[in-house]
Amino acid sequence: MLNFVHIGIGQCGNRIAEQFGKNGKLAFAINTARIDMSGIDNKAIAPKNQIHIALAGNKDGAGRNPDIGRESMEANLDKVYESIMRATKDESVDRYVLWAGLGGGTGTGGIAPLMQHLIANGHQVMLGMTIPRKKESWIVRMNAIKALTNILTIVDADRQNIVPYVVIDNEQFDGGLASANETIVKDFVRFTKTTTNIPADSAFDDTDFARLLSYKGLVSVVRSTVATDTLKGTDAFAKTIRESWKHSVFAKFSPEDALGVANLVIVPQKFYRQKGVYELVNDNIAYVEEISPPANAYSCIYENKNENIDNIIVYTLLTGMPSPEENIDEMYDAVSEQINETKERRRELKRNERDKQAMRRALDFDPNNIDFDFTAENDNFPF
Repeated sequence: MLNFVHIGIGQCGNRIAEQFGKNGKLAFAINTARIDMSGIDNKAIAPKNQIHIALAGNKDGAGRNPDIGRESMEANLDKVYESIMRATKDESVDRYVLWAGLGGGTGTGGIAPLMQHLIANGHQVMLGMTIPRKKESWIVRMNAIKALTNILTIVDADRQNIVPYVVIDNEQFDGGLASANETIVKDFVRFTKTTTNIPADSAFDDTDFARLLSYKGLVSVVRSTVATDTLKGTDAFAKTIRESWKHSVFAKFSPEDALGVANLVIVPQKFYRQKGVYELVNDNIAYVEEISPPANAYSCIYENKNENIDNIIVYTLLTGMPSPEENIDEMYDAVSEQINETKERRRELKRNERDKQAMRRALDFDPNNIDFDFTAENDNFPF
């Protein structure tokens, strides 16, 4: 099994890394605010792997200011790097996965400098980023747009190092972000465990996994639950999986443009052992592979030993996809509209303020002039 070390930057990144730690993975939490790390489970992330990076003389936290997050990370890069290397010196690390929620300060500003520092020191890196919900403030969404655009520019410009990346859309979660983090982590962990813990007739091994992560671009890992009777339809099996992709937690992706695909199909034991089922599953997986014609495709069929499971479970890894431009455009349009509305409101308030000031300056009343005839019609009096 490939060895991923998970590093969470900022509050959102910390919580995702913590979930990986709870699932037995080596994890780190990096933050500018001690209070944000105070609730971390020390069994999931050891205290020595919880790294505080506040700037000298600065208050705790980045206050949704990515510049403070970036400067804090840059000022503490040596400390952060040494801490990570010390904790992983006996590990054979395949990739360092950096997690951050884009939109705030620490993770938004801190993820790029750490990525570049790890790459400069010869390490392979993968990124995991979340983008904010529509109800978040325009400042948060503007921060996310600028950060994601900057990161993708850096990644695309690097011709020597491949940095695959995951983008998760918080808008896709109905529950709280705690359950979102758990969902993200469980699917990622289950995919990696399936490749090693469940016997298969043809295995998807570490070399295959590493090859699919060698493609530059967007990555997704989607879990689909498929009823066994869908295998009897012409392409009902593939349609069910496509629907799972459409409604996944990831930013909008285009599977037809994927360069790498792996389908791990876990079949219920009682169904798996029926005559002709293996061939039937293989035929249906072919329909799924046709969705991504240019892809380097792997498909493996596993027997599920759990007798209580009746449905087929499919984990699909898609790699090398284009960046989620549709999500970025949607955020940009919404933020631009909100900024323009805010500007117009401010201009209106300013106009009203100037009008009132002019009216007050023009106020002229002589109490000694008893012939002054005060009427509402000729009145400039404001009350």
